[in-house]
Amino acid sequence: MKKAALALSLALAASTAFAQKPVEITFWSWYLSPKFDAYIKDSIAAFEKANPTIKVKWFDKQDSLVQDFLSSVNLGNAPDVVNLNIDETAKAAQNGFLRPVDSLVSKASLTSTFYPQSIANFSTGGKVYGFPWYGWLNEGVLLYNPDLFKKAGLSRAPRTMTELLSYAKTIKDKTGAYGYVPAYKDPNTASFLGYFYSEGLPVYDKAGKAAFNTAAHAALLQQYVNLYKGGYVPEDAIRREAFQVATELYAQGKVAMVVGGPQALNRLKDNNPGLYKSVVVTEAPLGKAGVQTGGSMDLVIPTASKHPAEAAKFAAFMTNNVNQMKFARIVPIVPTTRAAQNDAYFKQAGTDAIARATSLVGASGRYINPGYKAPKNSDDLYKNFNDNIEAALLGRKTAQQALNDSVAYWNANMK
Repeated sequence: MKKAALALSLALAASTAFAQKPVEITFWSWYLSPKFDAYIKDSIAAFEKANPTIKVKWFDKQDSLVQDFLSSVNLGNAPDVVNLNIDETAKAAQNGFLRPVDSLVSKASLTSTFYPQSIANFSTGGKVYGFPWYGWLNEGVLLYNPDLFKKAGLSRAPRTMTELLSYAKTIKDKTGAYGYVPAYKDPNTASFLGYFYSEGLPVYDKAGKAAFNTAAHAALLQQYVNLYKGGYVPEDAIRREAFQVATELYAQGKVAMVVGGPQALNRLKDNNPGLYKSVVVTEAPLGKAGVQTGGSMDLVIPTASKHPAEAAKFAAFMTNNVNQMKFARIVPIVPTTRAAQNDAYFKQAGTDAIARATSLVGASGRYINPGYKAPKNSDDLYKNFNDNIEAALLGRKTAQQALNDSVAYWNANMK
């Protein structure tokens, strides 16, 4: 009898221990370590405290994230939560690698938490595949060097993109410094497509075919070709990310204007504190459509996740308004949560450049929109588009021929 009682007691103890063993989920972020280690670790600790039955194992991936993710899916050991961007989410969803998050949490919960456009950015085929996370605006704000403006005889910031291009010529002619660095062909994207969207020019027609080769599209491209051929843009602009080139040269006093998010100011503050003190921050000039373009990151749940419910709980926690606002206080991201637009943090006044930029765009998450949906085989199509843009810039093709060739390629190869 004693032996039976002892065996039963041991069995119950083992059962209880097994029941209390936490579920471990794996979280992959993208380029957040080491700079944001404290934020991520503190957030995970807060989540685990509120959810003692779930443990989170964090890895930060960088250049290899997408390839590692594909390999993990093929090997059957996919992570549970992955940090992707809009394009990569669309491709992964179209290839069946992701679980719709609106099958794990209610649609009402998503729509009450995030801006409609943010949800749309991560939706494919009527299903939502990601919890929208932090975002950015491509236009964002304009920051400029007042000393170079004065030398060029300019008394105010440009108010339109047409005026911005005109300023770029004036500044170079009168000061020797570059006025502005356009995003001609940033790596892994087709950034110039954003200029079409901002000018109200479509990327696709109603049937979903590429349609960015009208006379109006070619005329816009020609303006930027003229700027490059005239020596008004650094040659590096067709080889490197425009934002990197612009922020580096601004810190050296060799570029007068930078269009982009407040993060440009963080770089300037680190690289040239003296120049940072004099920088002027104001609203970004917009194209004829009067829209901002931008991008966003999200948290997705792979189809192969062994713990999708726990993964969704963690992803929802990391992307909620409280945690996005905590992140915004560390680095000037643009939150994708509805409640952020009313946060007092974005209504503060002050003379500090980063604070001013943050107050101008931090509550603008509702505007985050790339302007077009990435096609399924976007890497191949983007490369073709960028190659044709470069051909136009280097005089190998006319602007019209470059766009004709790219549209023909897209429509023959778009999946």
